[in-house]
Amino acid sequence: MQALRSGTTLPHCGDMTVPWRRADLPDIVNALARRPGHEQVRTYVAEILRHAFHADYLAIDHEIRMPEIRGRADMLFGATVFEFKRDLRLEITDVLNRLPDYLGERQRQTGRQYLGIATDGATFIAYELRANRLEKIAQYETRTSDPDGLLTWLEPALSDRDDLAPEPLVIQRELGRDSLTFARASRLLAELWERHSANPEVALKRQLWDRLLRVVYGTAVGDDTLFLQHTYLTIVAKTVAVRVLELPATDGASIMSGRALTDAGI
Repeated sequence: MQALRSGTTLPHCGDMTVPWRRADLPDIVNALARRPGHEQVRTYVAEILRHAFHADYLAIDHEIRMPEIRGRADMLFGATVFEFKRDLRLEITDVLNRLPDYLGERQRQTGRQYLGIATDGATFIAYELRANRLEKIAQYETRTSDPDGLLTWLEPALSDRDDLAPEPLVIQRELGRDSLTFARASRLLAELWERHSANPEVALKRQLWDRLLRVVYGTAVGDDTLFLQHTYLTIVAKTVAVRVLELPATDGASIMSGRALTDAGI
């Protein structure tokens, strides 16, 4: 995670501002955890985008009008729609009613898959639209004891970084079971499995995988969920290998088929 820049300012209540420093992050997270209200949450999240993720000021859109659905999304950054609330515990029904329209309209306009994040500062819930149905994919509870945890959870949704160090702790934090990346990938893999599980080649790979587990454990332990988790791990492992070896491959087909390694003489 890149260090937060110093020398800029962070709005607080009223007209007062203070310098943004890396040391200010615990105070910001502490304020979010107290559910400070719709506009305050918007302010803090926007400043996190600007200074933690180095978002250009003009790249953050507020109060996005959507005449087709007679609505207004709170904030848009990249392929993420934010919906801010005073208290999600009391307003979750409103989120479930409005967010599908916001995501659906953005996806119709752009042809891209969008992520929705609803938050009151204390809780962040990520949603995706699947088959025109809103599905919750991950949730994060803001912890004052772990200010960096919020940035780590948000990063897969807000950052296009391709420079993550191939180190165990980085991989666990950014790509592990509790990451937003894993949650989104698991949904996609489940959809692909449902669509292609009857394909003879895919079915054969599933059988071979199950047979190997039986050899190792002496009994049947594999199910579809574990198979998809191992598929995800295979994707991560191959990608890390290509990055560690500094191979020029950038497309998924080359990496997953092994062609990138073959082309390098490996």
